[in-house]
Amino acid sequence: MPNPQNYYVEMRNNSGTTIGVHVYAHSEYAACQLALQRHPDYRVLFARLT
Repeated sequence: MPNPQNYYVEMRNNSGTTIGVHVYAHSEYAACQLALQRHPDYRVLFARLT
């Protein structure tokens, strides 16, 4: 498996607060899952490579 890459994941909660987090993952899907584990009260808007 290739080395993990740095992804920027933007998330928003029900109050409309938006946060951006950086995670190292092997895929965009894995990056979203890691971000959701770290911030369970937020939902993912998008993820992209940095």
